[in-house]
Amino acid sequence: MITLVSGATNYKRSDTVGHLIVPKSWNLPESLNLQPNRWAMDNGAFSGFDAGAYVRMMERFDRYSGCLFVTAPDVVGDAAATFALWPFWSRLIRGCGHRPAWVAQDGLTSDLMPRCEAIFIGGSTAFKESSQVQDLCAYGKARGQWVHWGRVNSKRRYAMALKSGCDSIDGSGFSMFPDTKIPRVAQWDASITQQPDLKFA
Repeated sequence: MITLVSGATNYKRSDTVGHLIVPKSWNLPESLNLQPNRWAMDNGAFSGFDAGAYVRMMERFDRYSGCLFVTAPDVVGDAAATFALWPFWSRLIRGCGHRPAWVAQDGLTSDLMPRCEAIFIGGSTAFKESSQVQDLCAYGKARGQWVHWGRVNSKRRYAMALKSGCDSIDGSGFSMFPDTKIPRVAQWDASITQQPDLKFA
């Protein structure tokens, strides 16, 4: 499972640590040493969506290959409102040559999923920790979709993502405290893998 980190540009990337590009970060693409299939772009909606900054971000990175996904704009905690945004923005993202990621929000079930290349697990804490999300992850993996889990900042949440078959995660803690938090992921992974029956506790 890949940890995608926004910011913390001096932290060395690897096969398991990549970049999550966000609007208004203004990172120069050539300074990031982007590795194919080790980076993605987010929409910044959790802190307030800015359509202009979002489009400029995609334009700035459009000549760099291997982007895992671009998160389509969403409405936090509202699957119906997120669905209303999907037709326009997914076409635009595909038109830019990228794979749009649908953000799973509260109220989403697998029968309501649109055609998409990737799923981004968002929503409230209650939604993220529900059996419904585990079903969505399984559904996505069965369809060959990339599955990403957002806001993973603890071992407990990491275990949920890992056991749900996610391909990548992100979390603000990795950006704020990269030297301590990023290495901790390997420790979490080893501990959880060695205890396959560990509950989400």
